[in-house]
Amino acid sequence: MVRVRNPLEPLSSAVTIIVSMFAIALVLGVFGSMFADGVHILGIGEKQICVTDSSVSVGGGGPEGPIGIKAAPGAKVLLDASPSFCTEHPSTAQAVLNTATQLPSFLFTVGVLLLVLQLIRGAEREGLYTPRTAARLRGVGWWMLAGSVLAAIGKSVSENALIDSLSRGGDASALTGLLTWDAPYMAILTGLGILSFARIMRVGVAMREDLDGTV
Repeated sequence: MVRVRNPLEPLSSAVTIIVSMFAIALVLGVFGSMFADGVHILGIGEKQICVTDSSVSVGGGGPEGPIGIKAAPGAKVLLDASPSFCTEHPSTAQAVLNTATQLPSFLFTVGVLLLVLQLIRGAEREGLYTPRTAARLRGVGWWMLAGSVLAAIGKSVSENALIDSLSRGGDASALTGLLTWDAPYMAILTGLGILSFARIMRVGVAMREDLDGTV
């Protein structure tokens, strides 16, 4: 008897390996931040906080500096293509904002991996062309679409709020971040493509059920 190869390979093995490595790195990062100096995860335990205001380009100056922006007390500004604001003694609010700039992307990535892993495991148990597999695929699509947008907005809001707390004279604020976030076009297009494929799969499943009922 010819053995049928798993049609979900090599994706199934690749996602399993990535999720396992991600989990190991997360556990090591948590323990490292608790017991080792210089180790931090999601900004927790970070001694120096820096953030770059990419909305501003360094150009002609004024009495307050090349771009009319100064660092807040306890912080310093580093001038490159865009100004970077750093502090070696972050307040609790600044530490929370620093973590908040990294958390949305982290949660989005974890969500994608777990949803894809659930999709693969469910498809291996129940088959590819089933209503539940199509529903799980639809869930992945919506996460890619809505999750990527929410993650981009959350990062932008937190980043601009952190810039506002480390600078003086600029226009950055949480409201600015809400209005100027960068749209994740590739993730949006990928999500739309997955939703379309999920719809095609649902139609195919319904047609297959109709054919099975007529035989």
